[in-house]
Amino acid sequence: MSTAFIPFAVDTSRVLELLAKQIYQSPLALLRENTQNAFDATLLRKHRDSDYQPLIEIEVTPQRVVVRDNGIGMTQGDLERHFWQAGSSSKNTEEARQAGVVGTFGIGAMANFGIADTLEVTTESAITGERTKCIAKRDELVFNQDCIATEQLPPTGQPGTEIIASILPGTPLDVNKVKAYVAEFVSLLDTPVKVNGECLSGQQLSDLVPPVSIAWSDDRTKESISSRFSADISIKLSNNADIGLYVTNLKWNGMPLMGRLMLRSGVATIRTFRSGFGLATVSVGSSYQFGGVADMQSFQPTAGREALTTDSMQLLQNVISDLDQYISLLMSTRPEADSSTPFMQWVCAHKRYELCGQLKISMQPGERAPLEEIKARTASVPMPMYDGADQTIIASYSSEDRPLLILARNNPRKQCELNYLKLHCKVHAVDNAPRVDKTISEKEWSNAQSALAFRIQTIMETDYFLHNPHVTFGTISHGLTILVESKPEITNIVLDPSGAAMATILGLYNTEYGAFGSMVKDFVRNAIFPKVADKVPSSTRQGAEAFLRAIRKPREIFEYEETDTSNLSVIWSDYAEGRISLSEAVTRSKSAVRSSVQVVDSGTAGNVTDVVPDVVRNEEATRNTSEDDSASLDALPAIMRTDVSSSMKLLTIPSDQPAFRGYRCFIALTEKARSEMGDFFWQPHKTSIVWGGQKVLFIFLHHSGEFGLYYDLQTRDSISQHSGGKAYQTSTMVLKNAIYIPVPEEIESSFIPTGGERKRFEVRCDLLRVDGK
Repeated sequence: MSTAFIPFAVDTSRVLELLAKQIYQSPLALLRENTQNAFDATLLRKHRDSDYQPLIEIEVTPQRVVVRDNGIGMTQGDLERHFWQAGSSSKNTEEARQAGVVGTFGIGAMANFGIADTLEVTTESAITGERTKCIAKRDELVFNQDCIATEQLPPTGQPGTEIIASILPGTPLDVNKVKAYVAEFVSLLDTPVKVNGECLSGQQLSDLVPPVSIAWSDDRTKESISSRFSADISIKLSNNADIGLYVTNLKWNGMPLMGRLMLRSGVATIRTFRSGFGLATVSVGSSYQFGGVADMQSFQPTAGREALTTDSMQLLQNVISDLDQYISLLMSTRPEADSSTPFMQWVCAHKRYELCGQLKISMQPGERAPLEEIKARTASVPMPMYDGADQTIIASYSSEDRPLLILARNNPRKQCELNYLKLHCKVHAVDNAPRVDKTISEKEWSNAQSALAFRIQTIMETDYFLHNPHVTFGTISHGLTILVESKPEITNIVLDPSGAAMATILGLYNTEYGAFGSMVKDFVRNAIFPKVADKVPSSTRQGAEAFLRAIRKPREIFEYEETDTSNLSVIWSDYAEGRISLSEAVTRSKSAVRSSVQVVDSGTAGNVTDVVPDVVRNEEATRNTSEDDSASLDALPAIMRTDVSSSMKLLTIPSDQPAFRGYRCFIALTEKARSEMGDFFWQPHKTSIVWGGQKVLFIFLHHSGEFGLYYDLQTRDSISQHSGGKAYQTSTMVLKNAIYIPVPEEIESSFIPTGGERKRFEVRCDLLRVDGK
């Protein structure tokens, strides 16, 4: 019997299309990649010739894109080794680094073949003077074969490169969208960048950041921001404590950190740039929600998409965290601190209550007075302090000779006032604390009450690791239905069984026992946890460190960045040198990027009520049991339904049904993110969501404030006409085999598929240390 061999066939054009679309999620990516390469070419030429005047011109029609620059150009050897060879870059050199080039991945021509079928390149080298023209047709390309038509042309004495991409039939470009897309990443360039004759570059940083009304300002040079960070910093402060910062001449650990930042409080999103070229819109943890522009030479973009590497994100987080601390120390000396809730939040998170001297506290009779004045006033004579709003009590304890200090009703101001008074002033509290009027003996408990007490104690011990909780029933003064008394050795939780929420839960035990357990879990999360949050072990630095070590187990990096593109370089270099087969190279390349893609269609979208039918109902029953509505943006536990499974990638709530905490849409984490990072969501956390362009960034901050998790989604289409974002109420849902995170109403339409539509998201996820250590 004879053995015959048949050839292994690969559709090269299809492979190129697939790889290009996997790496470059947006069909407009060829514009970004070619413009970035053009800009790098101008930087390299400028580095060699200081008198050189750069220019980039882009011409766009629905069927064609032309990107033309007068940069350093390429030789025929450059074209062969770098432009036409995926994974090989000519910019990983000391000269390129000194010139400040943006791209170093060597993806080259591949970017174009996602939506182009023909590519024509004409280039003239400023170094050798040789001029070369190449034409490649996607359908005629064959790996490692001479299939790109190359022609040597007479030099013109005008170095530079022109790339003409002919768009695939049936996929015309929207010229207006192209101009808006290009403007996003060229706006800060000094190099003129013209699109169809209109210059889109040359904007100032101040054009991109909302201004601050100046009540006070200061310019400081070589200022020590922290022990590792110094810079020149210009500070602007408004009467209502809005903050504007302009930071230049940065040094990090004594080494120059080339770049500049223009930030404003309350903006949340940060547009990042490198050498003025736009990279990504991101957000990092900041008490002041500093946002604006960060243009830093050390930022590393990921290949093919508008994102930063994890190291770059961590650097930015460290910079912002240090600025948070610096501004907090500055604000502590300014009267505007009294108007700054972010300042108070930072103080509470770091327990720096000694900085609260400028905060004003209410007195009766009298005007509000700074706490530092109360400190001086009580040095010799103590003052009474009242935590309440009962006018009868206020009138009884206050007098002209001895004014009554009245604590604020809401946190974080109340927490700042109370701790400053306890630590630095002589005060005594007016005795008006809630008390248990009557305790119900355990012998008198019903079966439902016994079951409820046991469930709550078990949940507090197993889910929140709270040591020695004790649940009793009774009647409570002040009309309260819950009273939590925390002592070093025990936490007492007293419940009034006649309260509306208690009656509902106890009733379920007798009428619908199957729903009893989940209702108790939701009750503990909504009503009890906020009162014991600071007692939960992982809220401390030591607890957070232990938890962080537990989830930072060895794992494959879950993102598409330099490590991945390095893998691509190695893969295709191995193939070119004959160490692996073509099929193996294709398989490895596709798997290297596919793991970070999530696709949602109508077949994988379901209703919340079909998967977790009791969640909305339980929320309605338990949400009014917490007296302090302002705590809704604090760190909260997830909704736990670990006995329920779901295969849905998206859960929604129809418009004719009540929303859940304002949300009607929840998207599942990818399986990879859930398996590697899912433990994070078992701990209480805060939630912030920001979006801009084609990206949505979910930022989850651990309730210790020590670290956070970011979950970055990028689509092929615009998420919203306008960028936005803010802190949202935590509403994560943890199921047996899935974790769902909430999607704000403002952008839910970008997530919900209609008809046969498929929503495609590229995903990136990792942990960040908020304290920067």
